[in-house]
Amino acid sequence: MRKLLLVSFFVFSSVSYGQQSIAITERYFGDPDIRFNTPTLSIDEDRFASHTEVMDWISRNVEGRPGAEVKIIGESANGLAIPVIYLHRPGPGPKLKIWFQGLLHGNEPAGAEGLLYLATQLLNDPATSAMLDHLSVAILPIANMDGYVAMERRSAGGFDLNRDQTKYADPVSKILRKAFIEWAPDIAYDIHEYQPTRKEYAGIGAKGASISYDVKFLPSGFLNVPEGLRRASVEIFQAEAEKALEEHGHTHNFYFTADVSGDEMVLNKGAQSPQSSSTSYALSNAISMLVETRGIGLGRTSLARRTHSVYIVAESCLKSALAHREEIRGILDRARKETINRKNDVAVLNEPAEKYYDVRFIDLQTTDIIVKRIKARDALDLSPVLVRSRPAGYIIEAGAEREVEILTLLGLKIEQVNPRKRYRVESYIVTDLEEETSVWEGIRRAKAKTDIAEHKRRFPQGAWYLDLAQRNANYAVSLLEPESANGFVSFRVTETSPGQELKIHRVIK
Repeated sequence: MRKLLLVSFFVFSSVSYGQQSIAITERYFGDPDIRFNTPTLSIDEDRFASHTEVMDWISRNVEGRPGAEVKIIGESANGLAIPVIYLHRPGPGPKLKIWFQGLLHGNEPAGAEGLLYLATQLLNDPATSAMLDHLSVAILPIANMDGYVAMERRSAGGFDLNRDQTKYADPVSKILRKAFIEWAPDIAYDIHEYQPTRKEYAGIGAKGASISYDVKFLPSGFLNVPEGLRRASVEIFQAEAEKALEEHGHTHNFYFTADVSGDEMVLNKGAQSPQSSSTSYALSNAISMLVETRGIGLGRTSLARRTHSVYIVAESCLKSALAHREEIRGILDRARKETINRKNDVAVLNEPAEKYYDVRFIDLQTTDIIVKRIKARDALDLSPVLVRSRPAGYIIEAGAEREVEILTLLGLKIEQVNPRKRYRVESYIVTDLEEETSVWEGIRRAKAKTDIAEHKRRFPQGAWYLDLAQRNANYAVSLLEPESANGFVSFRVTETSPGQELKIHRVIK
């Protein structure tokens, strides 16, 4: 097996610069004239609310209120309860269901404050609560409870929960996904914070620079997400949230990471990875968005403004869903029919377009704005590199129980095969497997190449059949194709080596 030397995409190399300067705070990030009676912002101390204080706050402000239900969906590794707040009103007809989630990374606290403020507005403000006549809302304020208490990005098990939506190695990831799949939202938002000052920007300005935006948006460009859902996330929800932010004096841009390993800085724009929430939620045939507010490393500096940013975006989401609800129902219905009827080919590998964008930074020395034109790999403009026709389904042989477990967790119905039936299948033969030299979260990720052999075969008792005529089938095509950059082979859920036939087969009608 050949080794592939890579610097893992998931190791976030950064430098801690501490709190942003008073001059930058006063010039760009002043707090709004709003009193947030949220768990941390109601504490007159330089700390964050404890788990007990958060749970007490939910008990006092939400639990038992008309139209509110608080459900404990599970416990963290350290035994801390993970609550979800469900807000709804009785009324005629089906309602659009919206899922809000915060703190998948434990050191990004503004999400919980903003989402809990949203809960109080939906319960107490007549104009806001009226939206519940047509919408049902679920709020998971703190997904990573152990990480939040420790103010650490990762879970107590050492996993980045926003990189654990292919392998599901952390039990908390399974708890969160089970609640999401069972509620089956139509629209899903995941709220994060980003680190504005990083070593990648050290060459900008005399003493480095900081990203200037209050909010950055990360919709999915992944081609196995139906186009209508991708367009709605940008053209309806992001566009209207940007207008709402501007009305309140908050700035915005697309989310990006920076790569400075070559001769020039290159940005990575947009999401194309099923292992993280923006794409993973969209694969359930929901309109999905990941939102990042400016916050990691800032402690409580500008926390009220960051909380306000979260609330503006979340409220805008509700208003957009309400204003466009019939259009959105049509978009969702078409996307789900496309999936069930197997209308689209499978984009196994994709290549982002290269474009140039102007990005605004704050000079750390002068506090002035610096605009840099930077090349970006734009995942909202992907071209397929490897495409396969969508099969009728997949057969998964006995011995691939972990794959079956994860696919079932993702809401897919899987049945035992009929051992007397001959299936026409395409089987994968692994011709090459390149393995990373570095270990990440206990695995060495891999890249596979395969040949495909078509034949008829009977499969013995214990094999499984996954029919793709179901709503969540886009998870299957994204995880089971062995070359997929974020599939089961890549994340070592499916173990293989050159010359082997995989235990996964494409069923052809």
